[in-house]
Amino acid sequence: MALYTATVDIWQHHARTAHATTVVPDGCCDLIWHALPGQAPQWFVTDLADQRYDVPGTVDERYSGYRMQPGTSIDRARLLAAVAARPGCDAADILPILHDCIRLHAPIHDALLALADSPSVARAARALGVAERTLQRVVSTGTGQPPAYWKRLARLRRAARAIAQVPAQTPLQAATLAETAADWGYVDQAHMTHEFRRWLGTTPAVLRELPGMQVALAATGYG
Repeated sequence: MALYTATVDIWQHHARTAHATTVVPDGCCDLIWHALPGQAPQWFVTDLADQRYDVPGTVDERYSGYRMQPGTSIDRARLLAAVAARPGCDAADILPILHDCIRLHAPIHDALLALADSPSVARAARALGVAERTLQRVVSTGTGQPPAYWKRLARLRRAARAIAQVPAQTPLQAATLAETAADWGYVDQAHMTHEFRRWLGTTPAVLRELPGMQVALAATGYG
């Protein structure tokens, strides 16, 4: 079975203040090294998020993260045991361990690409040349989430980035919101606003006033 490279990003964060960090659903799981001042570092793997959340900050805490492609299969127990045995979080040491414990199979990769770019789950199945029930089974089994989760997430992230790109000094008219909703396959503006509240806990208009969330949406992720 064909495999794809499963790591897409390496990131670091050093908290200079005690401000919280906004995390938005991105379709990815991360292997994270977390060090609080005066405490032993800890490793953990994040779960797929289905709504926005905030991570409290502590001055001088540090994170190093290894982001994996959407749909990556992870042997969590083996991965965490292996990285815990290492003295630090240097990428030269961690990446070989990570790549030995994760897999991204071609059918999952291709299915998620099709779902992100198709107007419906049924159209994605046709584009892949499989039955919709087969797509449901492959994606649900391989990712732990049904195709609808991935379809909605990709649409939400793309619409949110489009809204965030409207200049702050430009009034966000109802026509602009309605056009964005139509562009990204929502039934209407109300439907898009409902999805924004569901996934991001905010509205399209308020999103432009949240630079931290805009930064999070611009980071590597699904869709």
